[in-house]
Amino acid sequence: MNNNVTDNGLVESSGKKYLYVEVYEKLYRKIEQENLQEGDRLPGENQLAVELGVSRMTLRQALMLMTEDGIIRRIHGKGNFIASLDSFASAGAEAVANPVFNFARSSIDEIAIDIRYEVSSNYVMQLFNYDRSTVMVASDRWYRKDSRLIAFCFSFTDLKKLNSYGVDIKDAEAVKEFMDHTVYTISPRAITHLTISNRKEFALTPEQIAAPSLILLSETLFTDDGKAIAQNKYYMDPAYFDLVVHGRRSLGI
Repeated sequence: MNNNVTDNGLVESSGKKYLYVEVYEKLYRKIEQENLQEGDRLPGENQLAVELGVSRMTLRQALMLMTEDGIIRRIHGKGNFIASLDSFASAGAEAVANPVFNFARSSIDEIAIDIRYEVSSNYVMQLFNYDRSTVMVASDRWYRKDSRLIAFCFSFTDLKKLNSYGVDIKDAEAVKEFMDHTVYTISPRAITHLTISNRKEFALTPEQIAAPSLILLSETLFTDDGKAIAQNKYYMDPAYFDLVVHGRRSLGI
């Protein structure tokens, strides 16, 4: 790309696109023209490079950009697959909603749950603003896509609160429905913290999420009276999720 520096120091572009951007657009057209669907595998990188007449380095730059945009996902040792041709999620991270369903690039095939009962620790008592120890319902949930573990969640809530909403704690499906869906409809406010985790094994299973680093989203949900009702920790494979934030200018600025 030829650029000229003007008298005021600004860089004037010739308007020519970077080669990897052109390759990106060609690949996108190829996906559309061949009507490739979610889960379809792209041809191998050697074949694509020859077909498009570019080096593998340029091709990989285009593929990396498509991965960042959520169009494809790379599975180590298997290749590049169509992730989604849809636009990013309409609901952003500022919404009170289950992040697994809110940000997954495709639908979840299977959800498994394990439930147990624990006496609240000092940390939990402080979080829930309790003046005495109480029994908590802890749950582990595993989310799978095509038999692949792509997310895990550890949650706990007050046993009495589950009972107050008519949840049969002996019914695993009822608890799962409450923790995955209902709790988000009754919580007008949440405090959310995002970070990166290298954790591998989760709770009672040695099964691992394949990604070397995971998105860790920790949230505390509150009811209308301002009291905490649930605390969740979601570990998510970045290859399967797009976290979106809808920014807006503050009226005071």
